[in-house]
Amino acid sequence: MESVLRSAGTQVVTGPAATPGTRRRQRNARGQGARLTEDIVSGALALIERTGSDEAVTLRAVAREVGIAAPSIYAHFPDRDAIVMAVVMRIFDELGEAIQKGTESAGQDPAARLVAGAEAYVAFGLGHPARYGVLFSERRMAAQDYCKPVPIGPDGRPVLEFGAESFALLVEGIEACVKAGASASTDVIADATAMWIALHGTVSLRTALPLFPWPDIGKFVSELVLSLARIKV
Repeated sequence: MESVLRSAGTQVVTGPAATPGTRRRQRNARGQGARLTEDIVSGALALIERTGSDEAVTLRAVAREVGIAAPSIYAHFPDRDAIVMAVVMRIFDELGEAIQKGTESAGQDPAARLVAGAEAYVAFGLGHPARYGVLFSERRMAAQDYCKPVPIGPDGRPVLEFGAESFALLVEGIEACVKAGASASTDVIADATAMWIALHGTVSLRTALPLFPWPDIGKFVSELVLSLARIKV
């Protein structure tokens, strides 16, 4: 008979039922339930990376990946969709961090920072196609809840939530160019939206059609950004 150890929300299968190929997880110390939550998300992300799709994410598959019993997941996530949404949130964070690093690497010139941030966006999408694809695949939330504009802020603009961090960075980048007198934009939100659409299309089409004779990515993105952000050249 197999035995199941329970500690801090973790179940570890031991005994004859654990096959030689099953990776056994060390029990978390008391109070480390948050660590298992992150491990579950990491396990789901690993499945997505290997298969290229979130269809591989099931409770059983994630449990095998992490090395726990499937019922242990319920203490952290109510169902499979909740795990996938946690993965989406983590990837949005990664994308935002990539944009920020790209922006910071460009020095102080606002136009150069905007271009570098856009290049980082495209580089992230092309370098991590499975991750990026999950962000904009099948919708798992109602349209009004997914990256929705919420109450209008004191500046008259929508306050963006969940997954909108990367878009907000584009907005801030164009605003900085306007303040510096480098951009002729009169509608920052609209121009940032156009830029986001263009960057997303660049990633999606290059991923889908890798053999198409695409132009040089660096020059292409730079010219795209300068045009859509109405940068004065």
